[in-house]
Amino acid sequence: MKTCTSCIARLPERFFPMVNGRRQARCGACLNTARRLRDPLPALQCSPLQVRLNNTFNLWHGPVSRAPLRIAA
Repeated sequence: MKTCTSCIARLPERFFPMVNGRRQARCGACLNTARRLRDPLPALQCSPLQVRLNNTFNLWHGPVSRAPLRIAA
């Protein structure tokens, strides 16, 4: 059993990756989390069909005016 220096969890040594014949001080889960936080997210793919659906839905009732909302309040 070994304690991870990052998450302070007591884990079997098989959860700690080997580097140059020695076990790392941080567990594999902590290393993967740090790697994910460091790497940027991939760009989102814009679907033309989804854009058209969004525009149709948003303009279904015509342009929205805020005046009736202020009168009601």
